[in-house]
Amino acid sequence: MTPSPAAPADAPDVSFLIACYNGRAYLADAVGSALAQEGVAVEVVVVDDHSSDDSLALARGLAAADHRVRVLQTAANAGPAGARNVAMAAARGTWLAVLDADDRIEPQRSRRLIDAADAACADMIADDLLVFSDGAPDVERRFLGNRRRADDDGWITIERYFTQTRMFGRTPDLGFLKPMLRAGFVRAHGIRYDESLRIAEDDALVIRLLRAGARYRLVREPLYRYRKHAGSISHRLSVDHVDRMMAAGDALAGSLRSDAAAAAYAGRHRALRRAWAFTHLIDALKRRHAGRAIAIALRHPTMLPLLRMPIRGLARKFLHRIAG
Repeated sequence: MTPSPAAPADAPDVSFLIACYNGRAYLADAVGSALAQEGVAVEVVVVDDHSSDDSLALARGLAAADHRVRVLQTAANAGPAGARNVAMAAARGTWLAVLDADDRIEPQRSRRLIDAADAACADMIADDLLVFSDGAPDVERRFLGNRRRADDDGWITIERYFTQTRMFGRTPDLGFLKPMLRAGFVRAHGIRYDESLRIAEDDALVIRLLRAGARYRLVREPLYRYRKHAGSISHRLSVDHVDRMMAAGDALAGSLRSDAAAAAYAGRHRALRRAWAFTHLIDALKRRHAGRAIAIALRHPTMLPLLRMPIRGLARKFLHRIAG
């Protein structure tokens, strides 16, 4: 096992990594929730990814008001992965915690997760999400739900991760969780975000960590508040996004050496291919390219049941319109 580099003597317990692109509406709330963590020393590293709003000015104002906030900027717009790499390189904390600029966390989160990770000798630890929407901030739901499988021992192996991170799957996707990472493990293995990805970059990072041998622990308590809103990039799957994900998925499929991991990944890869075909089909229909849409449907018939999702969405909009 590669020894983890020791943190500086004056290192904070947690470095929060906040990538910000046009996040002015929510940034102060996210930073404030990080600064309000109880029982730990924190720093907040905000990286502006060349926002077109005044996010950078707001971030600098937050830094002027509290010395624990540092503000950096990418050399050019690099996407969430690029911005987080800048933050990760600058972070000094013993633990690294990704916090999206439009989310917030409960005050006790860091202390509880660190204690649980130390007790279990874990290198990564995540909690459940409290999901809420902009239009109804008081209406929350637990992302993982209240039911727990009888064989769930709290550990997320790479096989379990592949099984429970399937696009448009029937169970909650573990890739949406926001684990805290032991900084020494990350640096000892030279792990960084894949900057070719503009979406699912956190998922790719977790896979890299698991393949390096990281021990990943899950705490079921919901302490991370995940905001859903129209501007969230994670809810908009474009052709470019899914093409990049498909390329990364193909590369990963060809590199797996463990039979158990490869078998678990095969199902995930099939789900990714269905999502890829579905996204291209919807794009062809929007562009009124009927021939291309038919060709995609014929080549990837297992994707067709996914069409129920946009149909249901249109039905909901129609019912809302006639009700209002």
